[in-house]
Amino acid sequence: MESQVLQAVKELLYEVREMRGEIENLKQEMQSFKQEIRAEMESFKQEIRAEMQSFKQEMRAEMESFKQEMRAEMESFKQEIREEVKELHVRIGKLETKVDKLHDKFELHAQKQWQTEADVYRLKKLIGIE
Repeated sequence: MESQVLQAVKELLYEVREMRGEIENLKQEMQSFKQEIRAEMESFKQEIRAEMQSFKQEMRAEMESFKQEMRAEMESFKQEIREEVKELHVRIGKLETKVDKLHDKFELHAQKQWQTEADVYRLKKLIGIE
């Protein structure tokens, strides 16, 4: 009986050793799997970073292009406004000159007396009313 117990214990020890060996193999496989997953994750991270960098560069280029377009449009608009302002200044200057001339004519003619129909006609002609 002792020999049977001894034999059973030996078999159990043998099975335990086999199981330990299998556990070690599983641990090694698990470690190998972890390393593969880490490597794949690192590769994925690098791909994502590269894509993000590329996207950032594209967005910066588009933004710069948009800025340039807006600046060009703004410059064009500013130039148009400047030209309009210059034209208005010219027109204002002409109107001021006309007003000054009319004022001077009125002052000169105010000193005269307008008595006849011919005097009134000349006055109307001077100020541009016919």
